[in-house]
Amino acid sequence: MQDERITRIARALCRSARIDPDSPLIDDRLLNGEASTDIIKFEVADGTQPAWTMFRGAALTFIHSHDDRVVARL
Repeated sequence: MQDERITRIARALCRSARIDPDSPLIDDRLLNGEASTDIIKFEVADGTQPAWTMFRGAALTFIHSHDDRVVARL
């Protein structure tokens, strides 16, 4: 449930930045073989991550800062 909420908010943030959430995200860290803990393992068919994944941290921050205000599921 929490992961679905993060995904939904991250996709909305991506759209608000006028970026297609399903467009491939090219990350220099992935191209250079460097890994980071903030990179999730979700990948699209061609091996790249979707653009909405770069908004997961912002979505999580939003959820934590507004958790007490949300009464019903969005």
